Amino acid sequence: MKLIENWQQAWKLKSVQVGAASAFFYALILLSEQFLGVWNVIPQELKNKLPENVAEWVGMFVGVAMVLARLKKQPELHSDIQPFVTITAGHSNTDPGAVNGKYKEADLVRNLRNAVAHYLLSAGVAIKTDGTGTINLPLNNAIALAKGASIAVEFHMNAATSKQANGIETIALPQSKLLAQKLSQAVAGVFGSRLRGDDGWIDQSKSARGKLGFVNAGGLIVELGFISNDEELAQFNAKYWTAAKAVAKVLIDYEKGI
Repeated sequence: MKLIENWQQAWKLKSVQVGAASAFFYALILLSEQFLGVWNVIPQELKNKLPENVAEWVGMFVGVAMVLARLKKQPELHSDIQPFVTITAGHSNTDPGAVNGKYKEADLVRNLRNAVAHYLLSAGVAIKTDGTGTINLPLNNAIALAKGASIAVEFHMNAATSKQANGIETIALPQSKLLAQKLSQAVAGVFGSRLRGDDGWIDQSKSARGKLGFVNAGGLIVELGFISNDEELAQFNAKYWTAAKAVAKVLIDYEKGI
């Protein structure tokens, strides 16, 4: 790489000219701030003693200094908004989803949502959910919460006429394939279930449900097994806290870039 031999050559570079101009104006802004700081602490009675012609010039300089001080870059409007993870439960308090005896899908996935939320909060992760405790708000709330989240995950359970149907899957867009697989693997590892689809990932274009609002908003839908399968239902009820911890770890690692 050829070095620049003197400042005349360097000055011809646009990057140097822009940098020098930026430094000059920033120095003016800092000087203006310092001047205003000193000017504001001077008692008014002393300011009143300035000769009229001097006071006019000082007044002009104060005005210019105030304008320059305002040019200093202000914090971005949304710079205080921190990344957050959205965790939601499928269906709602008014829509039970699939049912097996006394067990309702909406209640089961709500329990797992609460457990995952607990582990994320314990790890210091900012979260948004579609309810706490027994509250499970409708789908439109979940879709709204998915927008703007660094990760958005909703929990469901599959159901089938055959009680032998089983397995874990996560429905997501192709760009979320790896995360979908990790989530499915975490759940399957706890419940001892098999992975469905592509190592636990289902492209929503191949899902029986077709296009899903939550997935289109960037979210992932984790199917936690089949509520219609008595064995998987029993595994869920016995181990959902452990599964929640495994899911939370996947999400925490994802947030950390691991």
